[in-house]
Amino acid sequence: METPASPGGRWLAFPRILWLSLAAALVLSLPMFLAGFVTDDYVYLGVLSGRPPPGPLPNTSYDLYRYVDGNPDTLQQLVTRGVYPWWTLPELRLAFWRPLSSALAVLDHRLFGMSPTGYQAHSILWYLAAVAVAGLLYRRLLPGLAAGLAVLLFALDDAHAVPVGWISNRNALVSAVPAMLGLWLHLEWRERGRVWAMPLSIVGLALGLGGGEGALGFFAYLGCYELLGHKGPLRQRLLALVPAVLLGLAYVVAYKSLGYGAFGSDFYIDPARQPGPWLANALTRVPALLSGLLLSLPSDMALSGPGFQVALGLAGLAGVVAVGLLVRAAWPGLEEQQRRHLRWLMAGAALSLLPVASTLPSNRLLLTPSLGGAAVVAVALTQLWRWRERAWQPRALAAGAAVLVLLHVVTAPYFWWETAAGFRAVSARGDRIHGVLTGELDSGRLAQQRVAVLAAPDPMVGMYTAARWWMGGGVLPRAWWTLSFSPEVHRATRTGPSTLELELERGRFLTTRGERLYRYADAPVAQGTDVDLQGVRVKVLEADAEGPRRLGVTFDAPLEDPSLVLLYWKEGALRRLQPPPTGGQVLLNVRMNVP
Repeated sequence: METPASPGGRWLAFPRILWLSLAAALVLSLPMFLAGFVTDDYVYLGVLSGRPPPGPLPNTSYDLYRYVDGNPDTLQQLVTRGVYPWWTLPELRLAFWRPLSSALAVLDHRLFGMSPTGYQAHSILWYLAAVAVAGLLYRRLLPGLAAGLAVLLFALDDAHAVPVGWISNRNALVSAVPAMLGLWLHLEWRERGRVWAMPLSIVGLALGLGGGEGALGFFAYLGCYELLGHKGPLRQRLLALVPAVLLGLAYVVAYKSLGYGAFGSDFYIDPARQPGPWLANALTRVPALLSGLLLSLPSDMALSGPGFQVALGLAGLAGVVAVGLLVRAAWPGLEEQQRRHLRWLMAGAALSLLPVASTLPSNRLLLTPSLGGAAVVAVALTQLWRWRERAWQPRALAAGAAVLVLLHVVTAPYFWWETAAGFRAVSARGDRIHGVLTGELDSGRLAQQRVAVLAAPDPMVGMYTAARWWMGGGVLPRAWWTLSFSPEVHRATRTGPSTLELELERGRFLTTRGERLYRYADAPVAQGTDVDLQGVRVKVLEADAEGPRRLGVTFDAPLEDPSLVLLYWKEGALRRLQPPPTGGQVLLNVRMNVP
């Protein structure tokens, strides 16, 4: 971009740019203090607070991310109590090994109790550490001005907002920071001959793996460095990989031996257990993630429908072509050392997308890939700036630079704020629903009652209302069942003293992403399926190739019985339903009044 002596160049020079980037990261993170607790936070706080569990939860204080352990007997008890919905696959497994992240959550709870402020401050410190370590790497690997721009882009990247603001997703930062430091130490060993750095590099990678699976992406960077970036003999480079390879193999063996992994969910696909489905999904997920990495587009929108997924995929591929052409044009102007470093950073960023392709596309997954992504975009912008005077099409190049700056710099503060505001809205809605339920439920009788939510407006209400009640220390009912997460209009018809039918006016049950968290599409619920929850039976009365359309629900007592509490969505909260007479109907319009 500008020469180091120019005013703009001085601002992008180290160490000034590192301090500016840290300041920017801090300012962008401050609105996260408004976020509060949301979704999975409720479960973790319930476990950490020692609340009597509603069933045999696999989660423990130092193993918070073991949601479902794949034990059908244990899962059946949890489904019977309503912790998981009636359609949950008996073999479902959602268990992630993140002991360091769990231990830090234990520390948070002991220091800060139920106040989110301390938790948020802790997450922000991890993000500042991530920016600082990224700055160390960029300063070594890229030409001066490109390095300064890269660390600034990394600090501003709004894809990092969710790991900073969502306490349960802090594991992304906890896994990235020590693993990134391990990568830097590996470079100290290999580039400067500092032998002491080699064992410390392995310690950093191991700590990263203790934070979460996201650290696996840094093994990709390390491998790409040795294969594409180091100048030594091939045999020497392969030997340098041995410690990290042994660590990675030991981790994978331990991970599987201890029962961690995913199976039976459309949210998470284990590439080792389901290589075919994983590959099929990766072919669409990786291009969508590239749109977030290179163009800062919201890859989460791929979940809004096939059209969005195709559009984001095409945008991601277009971003690869456009940024790739700019980097190619910049190539002759780079020194050989800078070329080899940029080569392995690009390859590492691409390969680090593969582990995160195991779950649904979201920019929150891009923390590890963004280490290389920011470097690539910085080099591209540098080249555009240098071409501005001597290009045949200076206006076109200026427009290209303006688009990249707009997407990666100008809009970033807005999306950081939007993320914080979104978390605040979800937290406030959870608090409001909890407050209404406090008036709707009779705590004096609740321990002898069963709660049945006929239809929740979305998975957040369906999954986490009961968790929020439990976290807050509320009296637990004998069971808390949610019969549907479908966003469509439901028609509830009473067919007898203790029976009713739920029918969708359009669409099918168990077809949304939230519903398929618990049962993947390869295991459809067929017509005639009858599930006994020891207090209520749910039978699929009508289904076709698209899924169930009509459900029969049979309770073990009349609907007016004091042991039953029927809830439905009205005016932005869950409220008690007065059962209609036999033959009567109630329209459950869960789309109305959804704030």
